[in-house]
Amino acid sequence: MKKPYFVTISVLLVIILLFGVFSCQNKKEEANAYVSHSLSVREDGTFKILHLTDLHFINSQVTSSRSVVADLTLRDDWAMTAVTAVVREAEPDLIIVTGDVVFTQNLVALITQTDDNYEAFRKAADFIDSFGIPWAFTFGNHDEEGSLLEEMDDDKEKTKKALGAYLTSDSIKNCLYVDGPEGINGCGNYVVNVLNRNGSVNTSLVMFDSGSYIKTYDENKGKMVGGIWNYEYVHDDQLDWYEAAIRAISKSEGRLVPSMVFQHIPLPIYQTVLDAYMAALEAKGEAWRDTINYEWEYGKERTLETEIGVITYHGGVCNKENQEVCHSFIGTFNGVEYDGGHEFERILALGSTKYVFCGHDHRNTFSFTYKGVRLTYGMSIDYSAVGLLPESLYPNQNIYDETEQRGGTLITIKEDGAVTQRQIPFAENLYRAAVEEKGTKS
Repeated sequence: MKKPYFVTISVLLVIILLFGVFSCQNKKEEANAYVSHSLSVREDGTFKILHLTDLHFINSQVTSSRSVVADLTLRDDWAMTAVTAVVREAEPDLIIVTGDVVFTQNLVALITQTDDNYEAFRKAADFIDSFGIPWAFTFGNHDEEGSLLEEMDDDKEKTKKALGAYLTSDSIKNCLYVDGPEGINGCGNYVVNVLNRNGSVNTSLVMFDSGSYIKTYDENKGKMVGGIWNYEYVHDDQLDWYEAAIRAISKSEGRLVPSMVFQHIPLPIYQTVLDAYMAALEAKGEAWRDTINYEWEYGKERTLETEIGVITYHGGVCNKENQEVCHSFIGTFNGVEYDGGHEFERILALGSTKYVFCGHDHRNTFSFTYKGVRLTYGMSIDYSAVGLLPESLYPNQNIYDETEQRGGTLITIKEDGAVTQRQIPFAENLYRAAVEEKGTKS
């Protein structure tokens, strides 16, 4: 008499079980739709990321037997020597390059005698890929500049897709880059997950295309025009995608998943935090330049109460002219108002991202924590952006005798959620070594 009752219960349990399985599968599928690749921690539960930025390959064939400065073939060789040394010391599981791997804009081409950004890009990509280590890439403002952009009728999105196609071609074996979702700003918005040994997500690494220059349509010229110093930003539609991605991954994991953001152009909050910290130092009667630049070991922390709240300084230098951060543009251009974007506010609201890494400024390598988010500059590799162009554009900066800004940043993630950062400087002066070898300076 009770058999039908037990059968009914069994059927209900099977249905509930199947519903749960299908629900989990749906959550996983939704999360996976946002994830480009997944990499696992090592057997010891650690995962090491090497952040590199601003390699600035020029691929110039201009040589000179009389002048080290004029022998432009040395520039890319120096960059490769520096990167190789940093990679060997770091022994990373993943390399992330946040843009400007090439420097072939019009002004530079007058000196290097080449504006072929595609060939320079291929040279840089082949070199990074040669380490046999997985690597991710985000575009910088200079990567699109050159003859390829002209071939693409000044369409930066088409240009980036042409460059991105090389990263996903059979010629490149280890790059994790993907173009990312259609219909939103930028190319190369994607997520790489770092997995724990049990397969759960440890950290989601978010790659953003932070754009290049603000451009608006000029009716007098009949085309889009932009200003060379008016830098772009991560747009709201990209931030919508970022939020959806983190929420989907977190839903699949049953918890808010920690994340890190990597992009080229810094957020305006970098300048706000720097200014506030410098003001707090000066109020104490301290010379901020001594503290921030020269008397502080990277990794040693100092926390101050400032006019905008508590800020922790972790080391690194601020060597840009007038203590400048070349962040996303705030102001009016061609009659249009720009506010620098809303990235930091959206990051705070979501609560997942505790680390942001950028490049772009070459001479800034500082790192601050504000409102629970650590804002870090990578160390540049640049041997060309500073030193090729006129003093009027880049005053008081000499790549030949200064090395403190050059190197990489090693980020170590652990299964218990701990994250550490340290700089790997490349202090060898390759210019001086070349002068000693060739016996000529300029």
